[in-house]
Amino acid sequence: MSAWSGIFSPRLSERFNALSDPRNAALTDYSTASLLWTGILMFVCRLGARRQIQHVLNTPNAVSYLRELSGQDDLKRVPHGDTLKNLLLELPEGEPRDLATALVGSLIEKRRLEFARLPGGYYTVALDATGWLVLGYAPSRFTQGCLRRKLSNGKTLYHRPVLEAKLVTPTGLVLSVETEFTENPPRPGQSEEEYKQDCEHSGAKRLLPRLRKRFPRLPICLLLDSLYADGPIFDLCLELDLRFITVLKEGSIPSVYNEFYALIPHKPENPKTVYAKNVVQVIRWINGIDYRGRKVNVLECVETDRTTGKVTTWLWVTDIPITPDNCVGLAQSGGRQRWRIENEGYNVQKNGGYRMEHAYAQAPRTAKNFYLLLQIAHTLAQLFECRTGGKKQVTRRFGSLKNLAALLLECFRTQPMLRGSRRERFMNTRIQARLNRAPDWPPARL
Repeated sequence: MSAWSGIFSPRLSERFNALSDPRNAALTDYSTASLLWTGILMFVCRLGARRQIQHVLNTPNAVSYLRELSGQDDLKRVPHGDTLKNLLLELPEGEPRDLATALVGSLIEKRRLEFARLPGGYYTVALDATGWLVLGYAPSRFTQGCLRRKLSNGKTLYHRPVLEAKLVTPTGLVLSVETEFTENPPRPGQSEEEYKQDCEHSGAKRLLPRLRKRFPRLPICLLLDSLYADGPIFDLCLELDLRFITVLKEGSIPSVYNEFYALIPHKPENPKTVYAKNVVQVIRWINGIDYRGRKVNVLECVETDRTTGKVTTWLWVTDIPITPDNCVGLAQSGGRQRWRIENEGYNVQKNGGYRMEHAYAQAPRTAKNFYLLLQIAHTLAQLFECRTGGKKQVTRRFGSLKNLAALLLECFRTQPMLRGSRRERFMNTRIQARLNRAPDWPPARL
């Protein structure tokens, strides 16, 4: 347990306390850091609901750890979940979002993620949307701004989607770097039915300029699904100096798709064969296909399972020139990593104990801030998993990541903090969290 505390810098608590605090200082018992750490522990320990803080986490040992994490020396008990909710109700939405970005930015600045860069030095950032909160069928003050979906039974479903940009690595890390909530903001003189609903595509046009502003000189390659395979997004990427690798389907850009398969028989020098595990991959590409006055490049990867004979084909369009030296890296560490935002990202947050779709609060700003706090907690939890040996080692030793979270909770509840010389010795000992554990798909043997 003490090793878990050691991977967090005191600067994180300093950042928490530097946030805007709308409360009356004379009437507060808890610092901003102690409240936000309580929310993070709720997510990291997979408590699943705000009320569980009081029923499960409020023990003398947990108070000691929270006092250490937050730096609040006079802390006497774990804050109530409603006290956390009241803070997040008033906290500006952009501040927790900036914290999540800054946390990943510090890893980039310290060059902890160099191993994950594509050929050409690009960091891979996957962009995708998901539903994070469903508020049901009855309109209320809490459904204001929600997107609406007409169901086959005639009912209208009110829901809140979110668009995430997550830095992904071949080792399985999925780190939130930017968030954009897609919603219908109130507009003067118009009802919600009188204007077009917000959508993922429009959200990307707001998110990407902000991403570039936060990382003005960082070489970034976006990993996109076929929804983004169109001229406006390509033009925006060019304007913002962002590279892209986008899934290409026959119906998304038919002219490029058809031209690729028309030209590829005339390029016998392009195929490259890769052997790994029980599969054989044939990688082919064409550079310089015209699309609306710009040149794009198409990369294909056909994988054959030598055990079952199953054949799988992936096809991408990119603005990165493809060569025999970088084609394998663009396919394996680029295009094929996009799915991680759905699996290691959204699936883990929804079904891995974080309960992302749970209504931690109904007021829109509060619910958004809980979501952003979850993103911070998920990043920290992944660092902790790396500290314990990586996901494969965690599964081997503890059975699952959920089991590890349960053991972590028990440590908070029952294990006393180190004292005296043992504490001093631990605090002066360097610890290491390896982020570059061997990837699931091993390096190719050419």
